[in-house]
Amino acid sequence: MKQRLLILVLIATLMLGVGAASAQITEVEIPAELPEGITITYWHEWDGAQQEAIDIIINDFNENNEYGITVEQVYQGNTGGLQDQLTTGIVSGELPNLSGAIFATNAQSYYLDGVLVPLDPYYNDPTWGFGEEELADLNQDLLDINRISGEPFGGQLLAWPIGISANVLSVNLEMLGELGYENPPASFEEFREVACAANELTSADGGDVQGFPIRTSASDLYSFVVSNGGQMFDEETMQYDFTNEGFINTLQFFQDMYNEGCAYLPDGPFVNTADFAFGLNPMAVGSSVGVPFIKGDIEESGSGIENWVNTTVPWSEGNRTLQVYMRSIGMFVSSPEEQLATWLFIKHMASTASQVTWTEYAQYQPYTFSGLENLSEEFLANNTQFGSVREILLGGDVNIWSEPTLASQPEVTPLVEELIVSVLTGGADVAEAAAEAEAEANEILEETMADMS
Repeated sequence: MKQRLLILVLIATLMLGVGAASAQITEVEIPAELPEGITITYWHEWDGAQQEAIDIIINDFNENNEYGITVEQVYQGNTGGLQDQLTTGIVSGELPNLSGAIFATNAQSYYLDGVLVPLDPYYNDPTWGFGEEELADLNQDLLDINRISGEPFGGQLLAWPIGISANVLSVNLEMLGELGYENPPASFEEFREVACAANELTSADGGDVQGFPIRTSASDLYSFVVSNGGQMFDEETMQYDFTNEGFINTLQFFQDMYNEGCAYLPDGPFVNTADFAFGLNPMAVGSSVGVPFIKGDIEESGSGIENWVNTTVPWSEGNRTLQVYMRSIGMFVSSPEEQLATWLFIKHMASTASQVTWTEYAQYQPYTFSGLENLSEEFLANNTQFGSVREILLGGDVNIWSEPTLASQPEVTPLVEELIVSVLTGGADVAEAAAEAEAEANEILEETMADMS
């Protein structure tokens, strides 16, 4: 099957006029020449192995770029802390040239505030942009996640990816082997069979193995819904859609599994993968960059699990889907010379060497094909869970989907999480509960659009 990108880069401002965002950047001045010795500042959220990778990439650029550009990095804490610093900087006027903790959602806000620079002028520039071979190396489908449709955005590229993660299903192949299965479950029915059968097992230390842990996570639910042929937002009607067949069937599937004792609600966001590492469930959904944490939990628990993989959630025919997340960086307004210097560093981060370094340290999937293809054999041998997701991205037969970047999402997400709980533990009628949540979500959407206009 030809790989299709099922990305709804749709926002609640689709119907707004340009007058709603008069502060936005409409023109970008790109110098014909760049003076030597420019210094730019990069705020980021990285520590640990990720900090080591950033050090290598920045040092390589500082030592080897032909314009004598110096990148000075400033660690600003975790994602939330960095975003708080950006908010403060917008008020004070003291912003970096480049910042992390950028996503398609907050990039819209920064652009409307007139502080975020769209990247297309640089991307397409005949002198400073990407050459033909470089363009062919970029996974355009993934880059397009950061293109924001509708006015006043006009499909512009507002942020640049730094790494791709995915919502994956971690599967304990050793436990599945005990149950008579050689491979991860592909169909929803086989998935249910594995979860129900595992519920009858006892772990190595005598603990009771449970079935599948259903987190109260909207993103997890969406992964299953889209893989079941459903949707959570209708781009034709521009409305949330929780009552389509795929959505209802998935919620009913979860409710049935829970009622049969084949699924349970973990009591925290990462308890599901901790239980997985301890050998207390056969499979769990989490981030593809969570592998080191699972390995750490396996070592701490003494469960001895060695043979496990990351893959997609089960799917109905023709609907196998990998939900991806794009963590990005954004360029903030400065002088034309500093903006160009910032762009050249962004290009450097897209080089094969930088992509391989970042990937092998941080374990984010690269957004270039050369980055995927040039990872060391040692890294792939030591990180089989990463390799299984890499093969999915290279295979071309899986749909790649990203949650729509709706301005109403922060308010709708808790609503969907409440829906999950009411269906599982409250015994709510699936169709009725989904219809009520859909109506409330669309009220939030309407209110958000009205507020923005």
